[in-house]
Amino acid sequence: MPDETTWEQTIREAAYRIWEREGRPDGRALQHWREAREAHGEEEKVLDGRPDANMPALLTKDVPGG
Repeated sequence: MPDETTWEQTIREAAYRIWEREGRPDGRALQHWREAREAHGEEEKVLDGRPDANMPALLTKDVPGG
């Protein structure tokens, strides 16, 4: 498995492609992130009942409308 930085970048890029494929909708960053993780075989881990706690802050900065 790639190191954590490489893995995160892979998921970020996959989420970005999903966002583009869906017409760049606003407010769907978390869903796109989850779909990208699932497509790459990673199960979601929830911290303190907050699924958004696991989504890197960079995703919302790198993806307009994210």
